[in-house]
Amino acid sequence: MKKSFLIVAVAALALSACKPTEPEVSLQVADFENITLASESVLHLSQSGTFESGDFVFQQEVSASDWGTYYYGNVVSNQTSNEYKGDYQNDMSAKGGAFAGKNFVVWTGSYVGLDSVLLKKAFVVPGMYVCNTPWVVDAIVNGDGMSDDNGAPFGADDYFTLTITGSLNGVDANSQVRVELAKGTEYIKDWTYVDLSSLGKVDALKFALTGSKKNDYGVTTPLYFAIDNLGAKK
Repeated sequence: MKKSFLIVAVAALALSACKPTEPEVSLQVADFENITLASESVLHLSQSGTFESGDFVFQQEVSASDWGTYYYGNVVSNQTSNEYKGDYQNDMSAKGGAFAGKNFVVWTGSYVGLDSVLLKKAFVVPGMYVCNTPWVVDAIVNGDGMSDDNGAPFGADDYFTLTITGSLNGVDANSQVRVELAKGTEYIKDWTYVDLSSLGKVDALKFALTGSKKNDYGVTTPLYFAIDNLGAKK
């Protein structure tokens, strides 16, 4: 009886060893090239909703008012100007355009939230490329005209910081990644890689922008930053 059991066990072990393993699924990078845009334009959804690129889902809020229609959250763009011309012209641009290809995303903070980019499946996200937008650079260099210090340009003690928090099943990771988009009079001038692997396996990435330039309503530096190749390795 013992001998028969041993034979069965060995046979089961042999079958298990022969069973093919499931191939490891790779994270698909969000490069936004799957979205068709006219030259020097942006993706404004007709109503609040989502769009996808790679294994990521991005949200956009469309808000209509007497002053016009505003778009919050994530906006796909291929604008290339390095100069902010005022009145929201080229506010969705990045230095010379995308890091790679033509398209990128501008993330905008707002009162409606939309601070998270969602993943279709939990992954360890290697990293992404970020860049300041011309409107932000204009506020850093020339002042924003709204802060409590009479809208002055950035000085030695000023900062503009991006904080990235990973989340899995609704629970935030203990670690965060901070990016100094501007510190003092220095600021990110070109596409820069940000390593996110320390956040571990996540199914959402939460973004928050904080800064030293403020008034009674909050931070006065435009709450914008540009993203490309989300999920890429350096």
